[in-house]
Order: sequence, then C-alpha cells, then structure tokens
Amino acid sequence: MPIAEIIIASVALAVIIVLALILVRKDAEVKTANALALQNEKLLEAREQAMRKEAEATMKSITVGLEQNIKAMKEAFEAQKKSQVEESSAIKTQFAETVKHLREQTESIGNKAESLASALKGKNKMQGIFGETILENILKAEGLRPRHDYDAEFYLRDKSGNIIQNEETGRKMRPDFALHFPDETEILIDAKVSLSGLADYFEAETDEQRAAASRRNLESVQNHIRELTGKEYQKYVVGRKTLDYVIMFIPNYGAYQLAKQEDPELFAKAFRQNVLLTTEETLIPFLRLIHTAWVQREQMENIAEIVDAAQNMVDRVALFCEENAKLEASMEALLRNFKKNSARLVESPQSIVGAARKAIAHGIKEPAGHLLPPLNADLHE
Repeated sequence: MPIAEIIIASVALAVIIVLALILVRKDAEVKTANALALQNEKLLEAREQAMRKEAEATMKSITVGLEQNIKAMKEAFEAQKKSQVEESSAIKTQFAETVKHLREQTESIGNKAESLASALKGKNKMQGIFGETILENILKAEGLRPRHDYDAEFYLRDKSGNIIQNEETGRKMRPDFALHFPDETEILIDAKVSLSGLADYFEAETDEQRAAASRRNLESVQNHIRELTGKEYQKYVVGRKTLDYVIMFIPNYGAYQLAKQEDPELFAKAFRQNVLLTTEETLIPFLRLIHTAWVQREQMENIAEIVDAAQNMVDRVALFCEENAKLEASMEALLRNFKKNSARLVESPQSIVGAARKAIAHGIKEPAGHLLPPLNADLHE
C-alpha cells in the first residue's frame, strides 16, 4: 500500500476516534446533567416533605397542650355546672325549709312573759315611713341589684305586653316587688304597713284602750292578708315560674308582734291563704339565698366565657398553621419553577445563552466586565 494511503487511513481513523470520544463525552455530560437534575428534584421533594412534617409537628406542639388544657377546663366547667345546679336546687330546698322553720318558729312566738311595751320601745318612730322604701333599702343592703335581681313597682303583663287585670276585681296587677331567681322563678313581695293601731296602742292610757288598739292593729294586718289573697299575683305571672305564695312584708316588727299576740295563729292562717308573713329579720335569710344563687350563676358564666375564648384561640392557631403550610408549599413550588426556568437559559446551544455563545463564536465581542454562564449540556427541548 502506498505511504499516502496509509497516512490518509491513519488520519481518518484518528478523526473517527476523536469524534467517537467527543460523542461519548457529550453523552456522559448529558447523563450527568440528567442525573444531577433528578437528584436535585428528589432533594427538593425531600426537603418539602421534611418542612411539611416540621410544620405539622410545630402546629401539634402548639395545639396539643392547649387542647389538653381546654379539655381539662371543659371538664372542670361541666363539674362546676353540675355542682351549681345541685347547689341551686339545694338553695331552693333551703328556701322551702326556711319557710317551714319560720312557720314553726312563728307559731311558738308570743308565749314569753316579756313586756310588750319594752319590746316595742322606740318603734313608733317607724310610723309614716313607706313600706316600699324600707323594703327596697333592705334589698339593696343585701346586694340585690334593681332591674336585674329584682324589679320594683311594675305591672304584670301578658305575652303581648298588655297589662293584666284581675279576673274578679278588674284591678291592674301591680305587686310592689318581684325578686328574680336565676332559674327564672319569680318571688312576689308586697309591703303592707298600717301603724295607726300601733300608735294608738302606745298612746293608750287604759287597758281597754290598749286592747282596742291591739285589735285594730290585728284587723289591719288581716285586711292586708285578705287583699293579697284576693289579688292572686302568682296566678298571673306569664312566661316564668313563681312560688305558690306571695310574701307580705311588714316593715315594723312591733306591729307584727302585737298582731301575733292578739292572734297566735296569724302566721299559719295567712300561709294557708298563700301569703307568707315576713319582717326584716325573717326576710333577710331569703334575700341572701337569692344573692348567693346569682353569684354562683355569674361565676359559671365567667368560666364558660374563658373556655370559649381559649377554644377560639386554639382554632385560630390551627387555622394559621394550616394556611402557613399552604403558603410554604406554594413558595417551594415557585422556587422549583424558578430554578427550572433558570436552567433552561443555559442548558443547551438552543437556549438564549447558547445563541449568545454562537454569536460570540462568529465574531461578536463578549460584554465587557460581564461573563456569560457556561453551557451545561447540548440538550434540545
């Protein structure tokens, strides 16, 4: 074979080898780029999952403790609520027991040999003071609040708001006071006072005059009892519960004692007519029971508000964490898309960077002070 042919064959073989090496190198570079891209994508996915787990763990750490506390608060609230219901029932039972005790105690009053004049000394100054004023002062002194724990000088009305009239007398139903029990029970009170008989008793100079004044005092109390019995206030209470009896408040203990001495069965007779006779000394225990019931009711409402506020806070924390996780996922997706678009700028000669490189290869000068990124691979989209 001529030497020229051998040289040509050798050069051709060398060219073929070089081309093969270039193709192999480019193929390796493509595979490497693909492998790196796949690895980066897996790393991003792994990081996203890790961040989601971290967000879930953070939310759980925030809410679990609060949920446990709220659960404990709810359990305590339910226990307190049950206790309050039981205590309220106990208070009403105690109220009834107090009435019973008052009835029994009053029936035994009047048997002492003490002088009535000594017992009533100075009480005649009470004449002229309106019973309603005295009674309201007692209510306020015991902590009861007007238009909340009690109402004064109001008319009983039907469901339509119309003033109710007594079926027999046609008179408007207007008790002096209505005490409000937390379970929507009304306790109606009328203050009845007539001190003329008592004043006459003190001014009497003979036993006959004192006896006559004592009878007039008793008749005054009996007239008030009959008046309350005839009104039947409790029959006309609409929309709320009420007791079977009306409380008749006698603001002067001396007048009541004098009437009781004249008729020892006065209290029992009045109670059989659904009228409970009271004085300041016997009414105050009832008022304190009502005040205690309202205090317990408001304590329960405060506990309920605290539980609701804590539950609302936990709900808002959970919602914030959920929305924050969604925002984080959106930002991660945006970052991945940004990196993909950035990669497309430099991945192949067909990219914008590739086009710039070709222009430079044809004599266009590179920008002064700026470097174009190198092409990663000769890829085609």
